[in-house]
Amino acid sequence: MVTRPSVNSPYQPRPIHFLFEYNKAWQRMVETEANLRDIEITEVAKMLACGKPALGGKTLHCENDDCLHTKTIWFTCSSRACSRCGKKATDNWIVQQVERLPNCPWMHMTFTMPDVFWPLFLHNRQLLDKLSQLAVDNLLYAAKQQGLEIGIFCALHTFGRRLTWHPHVHVSVTLGGMNGHGDWKALAYCHGKIEKRWRHRLCDLLLSEYGTLNIEDTESHCRDFDELRRFVNRQRQRFWHVHFAKKTQHPKATINYLGRYIKRPPIAGAKLAHYRGEANLSFRYLDHHTGKYETEEVSQLELIRRLIQHRFCRKIILKYK
Repeated sequence: MVTRPSVNSPYQPRPIHFLFEYNKAWQRMVETEANLRDIEITEVAKMLACGKPALGGKTLHCENDDCLHTKTIWFTCSSRACSRCGKKATDNWIVQQVERLPNCPWMHMTFTMPDVFWPLFLHNRQLLDKLSQLAVDNLLYAAKQQGLEIGIFCALHTFGRRLTWHPHVHVSVTLGGMNGHGDWKALAYCHGKIEKRWRHRLCDLLLSEYGTLNIEDTESHCRDFDELRRFVNRQRQRFWHVHFAKKTQHPKATINYLGRYIKRPPIAGAKLAHYRGEANLSFRYLDHHTGKYETEEVSQLELIRRLIQHRFCRKIILKYK
């Protein structure tokens, strides 16, 4: 049984677990909402059972046969939905990537798309993997023109600071590469060409996938291919933001930033430590448009919905020689 923590308690242990379990919120969602995906139900169930007898465990005994003391350790879940397991996985993952990636100048890029396309990827999640491939191929194409082999680190995000659906791709790429003779050559990427190719390739992808797209559940109101083509081509003429960050001498900063979102829940448990079972709860986020911190207030069920729609669609690509 989950009990409401004391109002005077400064810390809520395992706040994400409490968010799902209090007032049987998750149980009610599973019973009443038919659009939950199997992976969401499975992973949340593992997360809620983390460190409990349901997942099994092992009992440790003293080497002294006369000692009666024992200690039982319950197994953890290793689920992406679990903040406790995610913390350990994140730390290990960051250390591994820092050791693997080459020590050279890097640049971080963010590939975005118009918000009217977001619902198409929400209801056609099979296309999410191809977003990362398009971003990577874009940079590989630019390097190929110079005859260079480059290093790329890529991760897919499906959420923004408000935890609403916002698919975009983060890419870190070496500012140079190896030529056919094994020599290192510096490489600068043309922002205009990268943005243009990303825009056209993504629009072409949506048109080529028309036969498999679920359009009925989206707000695009495209009844046939001609309407979809006009809808897509209108966006093709717009400005798409591809952000180029300042260059760094090593990818460590980017790895630390992305690791927090790839291996852990989209929101840190510390931001929910104040939650005591109220109907609504709030969290702060940095608004990129204003540069100021804003407060988002949502219901318990709405926050759970936002968390599970993002937690199980990460994509990581590492390409380097």
